[in-house]
Amino acid sequence: MNAVKSTKLNTAFDVACNAYGIYTTSAIPTNTERYVILDKGNETIINTEEVGRYSVFDVANWFLKKEPMTHKKIQKLCYYAQAWCYALKGYRLEDTDFQAWVHGPVSPALWERFKSFGYDTIIIKGDLKFPFSTEDTQLLEDIWETYGDSTGNALEALSHRELPWIEARKGYSPNERCSVVISPVTMASFYKSIYSGD
Repeated sequence: MNAVKSTKLNTAFDVACNAYGIYTTSAIPTNTERYVILDKGNETIINTEEVGRYSVFDVANWFLKKEPMTHKKIQKLCYYAQAWCYALKGYRLEDTDFQAWVHGPVSPALWERFKSFGYDTIIIKGDLKFPFSTEDTQLLEDIWETYGDSTGNALEALSHRELPWIEARKGYSPNERCSVVISPVTMASFYKSIYSGD
């Protein structure tokens, strides 16, 4: 999965998308509003009523078995797992929605579970058995390979440059609390459009 663009902060770049037009994005929000028009004929069909194949806590624990990490990083990894599953497989991986919070996509259920850690690193101990299919385990491995080396802050900055979070935050000031759910359809279409394949 070669989906992450390396971009210097404060720079704008053009992105060619399949399901979108050409658009410009920037690491720093401006007052200039730029929108992407979805090609309705190329949308991924998603059943938004699905509960999710697995618990978000199982997915979080899977990543935490890879290495200890901050709450912010685990939130973003779980978000990307959900988003890429929508994009590449067309179904809901986790039993949670992600909301467009100030610091990026957040699962409220996951936030409740780990909020006591604050900015401290979360360490998981003990033997865990995971319910994931071989195919879904491979997806998680791909997410880890793509995003695992990044810090929570870097993943926050990345999510802030991507349409799903930007769209859900429309009308909110940068530091305003927001509980708008990030659209699964937008996630699917956006990440599918930047997928470069294997």
